[in-house]
Amino acid sequence: MKTKNSETKQKEQAEKIKALRRELETQLEEQLTEEIFSDKPHVEVQKIEAGRVEDPGQAKKVIEALLFASTKPLTLNEIRKVLNGFSAQEIEQWIHEMQEAFASESRSFEIVEIAGGFEMATRRDFAPWILKLELQKKAKQASQSALETLAILAYKQPITRAEIEDLRGVDVSGVLVTLVERAFIKIVGKKEVPGRPFLYATTDKFLEHFGLKSLQELPNIEEIKSVVENAVKKEELLGRTQIVDIPAEESSPNPEPVMDNDNSETLIPTPEEIIENGSESNTQEN
Repeated sequence: MKTKNSETKQKEQAEKIKALRRELETQLEEQLTEEIFSDKPHVEVQKIEAGRVEDPGQAKKVIEALLFASTKPLTLNEIRKVLNGFSAQEIEQWIHEMQEAFASESRSFEIVEIAGGFEMATRRDFAPWILKLELQKKAKQASQSALETLAILAYKQPITRAEIEDLRGVDVSGVLVTLVERAFIKIVGKKEVPGRPFLYATTDKFLEHFGLKSLQELPNIEEIKSVVENAVKKEELLGRTQIVDIPAEESSPNPEPVMDNDNSETLIPTPEEIIENGSESNTQEN
């Protein structure tokens, strides 16, 4: 009986503790809610309506605003969907007119055609100042390994990880993960071989980052080889010294020692020594 009574008391105490805990939690929640939302600012939501653009001048301003605000190149079709009622040909003509206007006004920015669309970009003349700003931000740059992998992939795509590793001679699994995360490359399928490995290819962000309209603008490998060969001598690349024939000089009265192949010093005999040696040899023969 005593055991049952003790168990009953323990259950009652546990229930009281649970009830007290729930009550405390409710009170704390109410107090926190009042403190958080007591000074809630009043926010007014204003409805924005885009009216129909009929004036070409206003349409150009809208296009300029779209290109300025966009974080990626905009295609003619994307701009056309915003400017209802205008064709892609009209929009393209206005963009060309804006390009000419910016050039004539010597603006610090221009509209460039890149990665299948149009983008607002600063001119190359201002690159040194922009570079200083980027260096201050300490932006992360792609490592040498990532650049080498990206170069192989750009020229050989679509390509598998094993094929890249055969060319580089090192493991590139971590590099590929980084390039995929940064959206420079993507998986485009699987190769029909045993194991069916993934095939990788470049993305539009790759074109945008390196300022290319398409992959056809990649430098030709033969042209790169020609530039390197013309810029750097073959002997310097191989680390060898070119051998140059030196014309023979007249023998001097004080000849310099000459090194043989066995690294021993040999003196060039003078005419007097030759005559003297010849006389000695004749005397010995006689």
